[in-house]
Amino acid sequence: MNRIIISGVVFVLLLSCASSSKTGKVQEKNDFIPFVEFYTITEGKTLSGNANPGRRIDGPGYSYDSVSQKLEIYRKNLTDTLNIKLYLGVGKVLTGTAGLGVSSTIIGVNNLPFTHNDFTITHATKSKVNCLLKGKKFVLIPSQEYSLSETKIDSLPNSTIVQTTTTWKVTFKGFVKNK
Repeated sequence: MNRIIISGVVFVLLLSCASSSKTGKVQEKNDFIPFVEFYTITEGKTLSGNANPGRRIDGPGYSYDSVSQKLEIYRKNLTDTLNIKLYLGVGKVLTGTAGLGVSSTIIGVNNLPFTHNDFTITHATKSKVNCLLKGKKFVLIPSQEYSLSETKIDSLPNSTIVQTTTTWKVTFKGFVKNK
């Protein structure tokens, strides 16, 4: 009877050692983190009448140097930098009657898939990112971009007619060296 109990205890100890070695595995640090930009560019053009100037925006939130693979973030808005799997630069550009200026920020993506407005990153590796923009699937390699445009014509209360072209541009800029 003692033999059976001792055998059972040894068996349980062996199992617990095997399972703790799996959970004790240290996750490797990713040296290079993919960096993708998603910009919405809105250009307004007066077709007839007098349009009032659009709103003004100004606030670049970051700069990226592809040679040094350095991302400089001007607004420290990232909270969990240890688990970032991808950096997403989100920006807006206004020109013409739509407004004037550029505004951007950085989002640290911890889990994929990740969605921002009508843009989703479904998968990212060292060589490509799989994306979905307004229902269209595409894959980007570093330095490649994908864009989609839409033009609308609107009439304003003062008999002014404006044309607004919105372009959504996704660029796989490259990688950021992990510190």
